[in-house]
Amino acid sequence: MEWYLPITILPAVALLILSTSNQMINLNEELVNLEKEKERYNEIIHLKLNQLKRLSIAIAMQYVSVLIFLAAGIVKATFPEANLMQTFLLIGVMILGLSIVLLCIYAVKGVYIRQKHLRI
Repeated sequence: MEWYLPITILPAVALLILSTSNQMINLNEELVNLEKEKERYNEIIHLKLNQLKRLSIAIAMQYVSVLIFLAAGIVKATFPEANLMQTFLLIGVMILGLSIVLLCIYAVKGVYIRQKHLRI
């Protein structure tokens, strides 16, 4: 396996990071708007803050996976005979996979929160 394989994954992860950061920005704007009527939307604000926490954890995991993919490439380029790159790749993919699971939970719960918000 070549040293540049983990580096080729980075553009896809960068798109995930960009998408997640855009979702965080939009959620922050929603929270600012809801805070104007804090008494009425208190429960929705609390639910959306939990969503923001999920997004923050997901984006942090994406950043960590980028670091691990970079480390995998550097380890393979520096020590070509070592099998350490596969371990780094596996860990990076697992962390990225967990991040995507959090994003799926965010999406499903987002529908529930929106439904609850529109019923108020």
